[in-house]
Amino acid sequence: MLQTIDMAIREVHIGLWFLVVGYYFFLFLFLLFFRWRTTRNPFQFAMSLFFLLLAVGRVFYFIGDFYADSTSLYGSLPSLGITPLLPDSTPWLSMGAFFQWMALATLSATAGFMIFGQRWAEILFAVPAVIIGIVLAVVPMDAFTRQVISGTAGPIYALFIPLLFWYLAWQSGGILRRSNFVLGLGFLILFAGRVMHAGRHYLASAIFGTYTIPGILAPGLIVISLILIAVGNEWGQAQ
Repeated sequence: MLQTIDMAIREVHIGLWFLVVGYYFFLFLFLLFFRWRTTRNPFQFAMSLFFLLLAVGRVFYFIGDFYADSTSLYGSLPSLGITPLLPDSTPWLSMGAFFQWMALATLSATAGFMIFGQRWAEILFAVPAVIIGIVLAVVPMDAFTRQVISGTAGPIYALFIPLLFWYLAWQSGGILRRSNFVLGLGFLILFAGRVMHAGRHYLASAIFGTYTIPGILAPGLIVISLILIAVGNEWGQAQ
């Protein structure tokens, strides 16, 4: 069978998400073994754990999105008799959501402690994300309800996390101010890419008219965000 344009586009999308997952694991290993191991800075450990959880969650999402979801077979692919490898995407997406929200809980707790310096702030900032992650993972629900929960809570955190780091930038000075500002910008772009991926079907049908643009923009934005986060983290390390 000759490869169609839709097959090629799908392979590009898969390759970009492979790149994202690889970058997640790279940042986890780098921060854990080359930063936290030498400095014992709790922020470096929290960031490494954040990227590990993102990586694990994205692996589950990757399987659910591309190998268990019939909507990922767009364009001419269904007419060629191609079907998903796995019968149901729900368990994969549920586990992906759990790990992704645990990552957000880790990041929120870290930012809360950086602002208030108290254990209660860590718990208070982390609890909502933990609850959402557990609910999405274990509570049976239809796809619409899942989308409502994720679509409501996700954008809130997409603004909440960057604002926390920008507040830290406002409170600090010098290199640390630039570090926190770039970290906030990086996280904003990261969540923008995640939101774009979650809404790819709507964007494809209502705005772009094709899956190609959101399919490339979403992981592309995430890669850009990871570069910014890495730069911001290094600036903070130099402080």
